[in-house]
Amino acid sequence: MFDISIIIVNYKVKEYIIPCIESIYKHTSKSLRYEILVIDNNSNDGSIDAIKSQFSEVKIYENTENIGFSKAVNQGAETAIGKYIFILNPDTKLIEDSISILFTFLEKHETVAVAGPALVTESGIKQQSYWKEPTLINTILSIYHLDFLNYKKNYQHEIGDKTILVDAISGGAFFVQRDVFQNLNGYHPNLFWMEDIDFCTKVRKLDNKIIYYPETKIIHYGGKSAEKNLHIAISNQLLSKIKYFKLHHSGIETIILTVAILFIALIKSILFLIVFPLGSNYRKKMIGYLSVIKGILTNTH
Repeated sequence: MFDISIIIVNYKVKEYIIPCIESIYKHTSKSLRYEILVIDNNSNDGSIDAIKSQFSEVKIYENTENIGFSKAVNQGAETAIGKYIFILNPDTKLIEDSISILFTFLEKHETVAVAGPALVTESGIKQQSYWKEPTLINTILSIYHLDFLNYKKNYQHEIGDKTILVDAISGGAFFVQRDVFQNLNGYHPNLFWMEDIDFCTKVRKLDNKIIYYPETKIIHYGGKSAEKNLHIAISNQLLSKIKYFKLHHSGIETIILTVAILFIALIKSILFLIVFPLGSNYRKKMIGYLSVIKGILTNTH
């Protein structure tokens, strides 16, 4: 049995996953027993061949299609034999022995089910990697780009650099007790966004603790897999908000959010239809918002 099973889901990010794995081996204590599991969602970018040639110890699972992040994580968790699971994005890089630090913290605090480090940019600027539970108001403000009115959303007036109990931790670096993860059936397989927040909501319903632990930092380049399929990322992000509300909120709140998302998707589809000749990204965004509209109107979300 290992202390930790590190699960990395890969999709067309060869330029990031190789340095990510290198940083794990470089900074993680040799006394820690760990395994690395890479689940590849049909990248076809040479990344798996590179991993096989450079890191023979890494366990690789090659999918014949992109099954999504949640299902891929669950696929790895099914065979993980570590006491803890560390879900790590491929576009991250360790700069210190973060895995040992998180392991030691959870070993000392048995009531903590999930912990996450500070995620920072390459220049050291902290990213938002912890959240309060989504409410109807703060979710609508966020999708309408009114976060400056959303002062209660992200603990920004409370947290600073302190270790603190939070509602949810980013799935970019998600350290969790394996028994808890498996007992809750892992990430929701039909959520292609907000799977981390959904899981944390289930954890809190069991009265387990979720801790933001900025005593260690990990570089997170952010959204590199999503950039490969921008239109899919937009669609998944907005439709997953509706799915999340169906799971954890009332029917009336879900309807209100659905209408709000439909309206913003219509507005942005028209906007990007006008400007998409200016660049391919505008066209991808237009397709993404049209997919949101289709998903809502055909009830396929």
